[in-house]
Amino acid sequence: MPRNYSRKTDRASWTEIALKQAIHDINKGTPVREAARVYGIPRSTLQTKLKRKIKEPSTLGRPPVFSKEEEKELADRIIHLCKLFFGLTREEVKKCAFDYANKNSLKCPFNTNKRRAGDDWLYGFLSRHPEISLRTPEATSINRVKAFNKKEVSIFYNNLEQLLNNYSFTANRIFNTDETGISTVQSPGKVLAKKGTKQVGYLTSWERGKNITVVCAFSASGMYVPPMFIFPRKRLNPLLGKGGPPGAAYRCSESGWINEELFFQYLKHFQNFVKPSLEDPVLLVMDNHTTHSTLQIYDFCKANGIVLLTIPPHTSHKLQPLDVTFYKSLKTGFNEECNKYLKCHPHQKITPFEVAELFNKAFMRVATPQKAVNGFEHTGIFPYNPDVFSPEDFTPAQIYKSHEPDIREAEESAEIIRHSSPELTLMGESIRHSTPEPTSSLVPGTSEHLSFTEMLPTPVAKNLGTRKNSKAVHSEIITSTPNKQNLILKEDRRLKKLERSKNKEKKLSSVKKQVFSNKESKLSTKQASSKMSHVDICLVCGEFGKNGELWLRCIICGEWAHKACTDQTQAHTQYICDHCC
Repeated sequence: MPRNYSRKTDRASWTEIALKQAIHDINKGTPVREAARVYGIPRSTLQTKLKRKIKEPSTLGRPPVFSKEEEKELADRIIHLCKLFFGLTREEVKKCAFDYANKNSLKCPFNTNKRRAGDDWLYGFLSRHPEISLRTPEATSINRVKAFNKKEVSIFYNNLEQLLNNYSFTANRIFNTDETGISTVQSPGKVLAKKGTKQVGYLTSWERGKNITVVCAFSASGMYVPPMFIFPRKRLNPLLGKGGPPGAAYRCSESGWINEELFFQYLKHFQNFVKPSLEDPVLLVMDNHTTHSTLQIYDFCKANGIVLLTIPPHTSHKLQPLDVTFYKSLKTGFNEECNKYLKCHPHQKITPFEVAELFNKAFMRVATPQKAVNGFEHTGIFPYNPDVFSPEDFTPAQIYKSHEPDIREAEESAEIIRHSSPELTLMGESIRHSTPEPTSSLVPGTSEHLSFTEMLPTPVAKNLGTRKNSKAVHSEIITSTPNKQNLILKEDRRLKKLERSKNKEKKLSSVKKQVFSNKESKLSTKQASSKMSHVDICLVCGEFGKNGELWLRCIICGEWAHKACTDQTQAHTQYICDHCC
C-alpha cells in the first residue's frame, strides 16, 4: 500500500459526534432509515452499532497492531531515552516493535525474516505522534553529561549570587569570554545536486586547514569586545590583520592555541576596552582552563578591578553564554563568507592572511545585542535565575551516581535487556547485532505481558569508583583572597618544572654533541680505511701503486686493480675481476 494514500470514496466519512447523535435519536424513537438519511451514516452501520453496542466509530482497513495506550507508552519511552542521551534509531524502534508484538502474541503484519516492523508502520506511528521527529543528534561526551549535575551547578550559582550581592554588578559590567577555533578549511553546507548522485563534492582551500584561535567577549547589555586572533606562527606579520574587526588584537603561538601569557595579554586588551577600575569593577565569567588561573593574572585583575568567576568543568554547552547563543551562528556565517570568497576568487586558496577579513564580515553581521542578552538570560546569569534549568536537565547525570543500589539496578536492567532486545545494552557496552533466536524461543502464547518500559529500560551505570589522585574541580572565584596561596603554590610548581626541563635539555644537548663527535670520528676512520683498502691496494697483487699508474675498477664489487695486473687490453671496456667472474 502506498504511504501517501489518498481516499477514493467517502466511506466512513461521518464523525463520532454524528454517530452518537444518530444512536441517541434512534433510542428516542426515530426510525433507523430516517436517522441514516439525516446524518449520512449507512443503515447497516447503525444497525451493527445498535446490535453490538459499539460506541466507537468504525475505521476502514486493517486493525492497528498496538492500542493507543501502547503506542503512547512507546512514544514516552522514546522521548525519555532521548533526554538521557540514549536516543533510539529507526531500526531500533522497528526491532523493538516486532519483539513486543511477538512476545505478547499480537497479530501483526511485520516481516518475520528481517524480524522488524516495516517503514509503513514507522511512518504511521510518527504521523500519529507528531511530537516525535527524526533529528540529527549532537555528539555529547560522557564528561559533559556527568559534569552537568545539580551539585556543581548550585556551586556556580552560589558563587555568582555572592558576587552580585557584594558588588551589585549591572548588565553593562557583566561579561563572558571564551575561545573558539576557526579553520582555513570551511565546512560546506547542504547543496542541491542531481538525485541519485553517489558523491557530491564542494570546493575547499586545503585538505587539512590551519586552526586559528579567536577570543571573544560580550556583556549582558549587548556590548561586544573586539576579538583577539592567535595565529599558529612564530612571528607576527602585520598583513594578518588586514580587513579585520576594528580594534581587534593579533598574537601568535607555535600551536595556535592560547596559553598563560597570551591570556594575560588578552586581559590587558580587555582592560583597555572596558576600562574597569577598583571603584567600578566588572565581572568576567569564563571556563576553568588552566591558562586562566595564574598568579600573574590574579595580581593584574586585583589591581584593575576585574572579578574572575569560572563555570564548572565540561558545562560550557549549558552555562557559557557565548557557546549557547553566539558561536554556532558565528561559525555558520564564517563558512558562508569562505564559500563566497572561493566562488569569487576561483583557484585561490584561503590562507591565514584572508581569515581576519572573512571573519570580520561574519562578525559584523552576527554580533547583535540580542544574542548577547539572550545568552545571559538562557544561562540564568543575568537576570539572576538559579532555577533556569529544570530537574529533567539534571536527570542524565543521575545515571552516573556512585552508590551501591546502582550496581544491583544495573544488573537487573542488563538482565531485562538481555531477554528482551538483543540490540539494546547498558551504557559502556557496544550495541550487538547478533543473529536473532528462532521465533519459537520468544515464549509465544505466554500469559505474562511485557511492556515497552520493561523492553526499553533506563540505562544505569555500574559503580566503577573514582581514580586515585584525582582532584575534583569546581566553580570558583579566582580573584578571591584565599585563592592566592593556591596560585602561589601553582606558580612554584610551574617554575620548578620549567627548571627541570631546562636542565634536561642541557644534558640532552651535551649528550647529542658527544654522540655526534663520536660518530664523526668513527666515520672519518672508516672513510680513511675504506680509501686505503679500495684505492691504494691492488686487488690482484696486493701492493700499492705508483704515481701515474693506470687503475681499473670492477663494475660488480667495486674493487680496484692495476691495469698491468689484469688481462684487460682496452681501457674503454668494462672490467670484471676474477672473483666476480
